[in-house]
Amino acid sequence: MKDKIQINTYPQIVSGLAFLLPTDCPQTTDKKLISSAGGEIMANINKEYGKLTEISVRFTEETLKHILRVVDNGKEVNILSWNFDGTSSKGDNYLSTIYKIKVIGTVDGKEIEVGSVIKSLPKNVGRRKTYRSAEFFSNEIMFYTKIIPQFDIFVKEKRQAQMLCIPRHFSSVMDGENDFVALENVTFLGYGPIGRQNSLNEAQFKIILEGLARFHAISFAFKDQKPDKFKEIVGYLHETYYSDKHWNWYKRFHEKILDIAKNALAREYPNSEAEKKLKPYKAEDLFQKAIKLCNRKYQSTSVVSQGDSWLPNYMVREATNEIIILDFQLARCASPVLDLSTSFYSCTEKPLWDEKFDTFLKYYYTELSKNITLLGSNPENVYSWSTFMKEIKEQFVFGMIFAMEIIPMVLLDDTDIFDLDDIKDDNAIDIADIWTLSYIETKEGRRRMANMVVHVVEKGFL
Repeated sequence: MKDKIQINTYPQIVSGLAFLLPTDCPQTTDKKLISSAGGEIMANINKEYGKLTEISVRFTEETLKHILRVVDNGKEVNILSWNFDGTSSKGDNYLSTIYKIKVIGTVDGKEIEVGSVIKSLPKNVGRRKTYRSAEFFSNEIMFYTKIIPQFDIFVKEKRQAQMLCIPRHFSSVMDGENDFVALENVTFLGYGPIGRQNSLNEAQFKIILEGLARFHAISFAFKDQKPDKFKEIVGYLHETYYSDKHWNWYKRFHEKILDIAKNALAREYPNSEAEKKLKPYKAEDLFQKAIKLCNRKYQSTSVVSQGDSWLPNYMVREATNEIIILDFQLARCASPVLDLSTSFYSCTEKPLWDEKFDTFLKYYYTELSKNITLLGSNPENVYSWSTFMKEIKEQFVFGMIFAMEIIPMVLLDDTDIFDLDDIKDDNAIDIADIWTLSYIETKEGRRRMANMVVHVVEKGFL
């Protein structure tokens, strides 16, 4: 047998977890001689075809061969076996069903083992319609197939491939019914999720800031050097969340989370300036603010942004303090401040805000400037410190608006997580009937929500 190579890969895991498959799918297991360029190989064949079609009718053995070709470009590819593994919580990955797969095959006689995580449309049609899953899949597939190939070429030309800190895209299909995205799995390289309920310390949060700065820097430099191409590729992104056409979808839920925030303020900081400032706002007022900030695709300071910048969408390799950014279903082209503010309010708490807010802003901007320079552009020309601080003042409120939704989710006990497959028929229902949030019960939890509003008001962002 020729040299055996193990390719360790990484998942596009919305929350760091994966879906446990049933065990009653048909499979084939036998011995088979496989002819290859290097001779013959005796191998155990374990091929569970039923599980492939469970992902999507368009996810086949040929898809697995394509994945091996992406990993190790060769002429003769054979699949020896594949195995599924993983578990997920009932409330995770509401837009997708997540599968983890390990594929063993040969490429020109070399045995290769590849791990992948595949996101597919939920089989529950009512769930799929309720959460508009096909729209989010379309956006993410456009991100991976139209934008990232251009970014990848660009950073490699600059000898800065490490800046693109996202999973590698293996394969995808988009038809609105059988969509899937197969992505690299690098958990075996030491990357791991950060728990949903964690709040980060200074060192941990700086790792996230470094990752965001690198990712945003690519857009600034690319747009500076290839403005027409940048305009072309960001045109493939569409706003999946904050737009007028989605208000009816979001209305009752957004009204509830604003009510939760007001309740937290009233109980923890009654008659405070923050309570008085937030009280007259209606849910639609804040939603319209978010729409305005997200609808800036072609502004000079807009970059391709992750769009959903909370803890489950980052994985960290602690040994080297490296980060991977996950989940681009909400990707948009807007100010980098939107990602920055969301991560700030959803990943950290008041002690760091009081002591390190300015430090974090300077740290992010220093990292951003350094990476823009490495890519061949002048940060002072493309995104000066004064421009950055102006956008902080004008747009940091977005993080509060989005985190009003995130924080109640973060605080949920595992026993309170919503079962997304409770939708029993094929019709969409109001998301507020699934995400049935209540007032925050704990003082610590209420303080986390209320402190965010207090900070926004103190800084003059609202």
